[in-house]
Amino acid sequence: MSASDPRSEYRRHLQHRQKVVIGSVLVALAIVLVTSIGVHTGLLPSYDPGFSADPKASATSVAQPCPPAGATTVDLTTIQVRVYNGTQNAGLAGVVGDSLERAGMTILERSDWPNGDYNGDVAISTSRAGLTNAYSLARAFNGIVIVLLDTNRDPTDTSVSVIIGTDYTSGLMSPNAIGELTAGESIKAPSSCTSVAPEEPVATVH
Repeated sequence: MSASDPRSEYRRHLQHRQKVVIGSVLVALAIVLVTSIGVHTGLLPSYDPGFSADPKASATSVAQPCPPAGATTVDLTTIQVRVYNGTQNAGLAGVVGDSLERAGMTILERSDWPNGDYNGDVAISTSRAGLTNAYSLARAFNGIVIVLLDTNRDPTDTSVSVIIGTDYTSGLMSPNAIGELTAGESIKAPSSCTSVAPEEPVATVH
């Protein structure tokens, strides 16, 4: 068989292509391996998609109703409270409700949040008439607390609903510390809160 046999040339060409393909694959795998080791060990930065997945950030982005103009905090022992567990931790509503009750508040209900999990820290829902109570009670919690206007309620209902969320980590003051919170202090409106008018509901919790 001559050196210029077409079949021999074809086999040599095929072998060359196989070597190139295999070599390219091995180089690519080596690059991937080195990059993975670098990211895992912190030598290389990981990809940042440019947005926050922090549930607390999304919770605080909810439009909160402004407290009434000139409102001051009330005596917390005058507030009627419903406590809801918005987590999978059984008994949390009872624990929080018991602490608030020992601090002198009237607890109307302790149960699971009917809407399932609440992806936040603490939310306090109330009617228009209960906004001052809600903002007064918010001081008893150390975490991120948002106040929501429940337009399904009787607008004259001053009771509040406390929803404990999945980010809650025992952020409630002790009953003694809650008892030291004084009435008559000016309530500071949240930044970018929405003024509440009868024809302008802010948020609905149902």
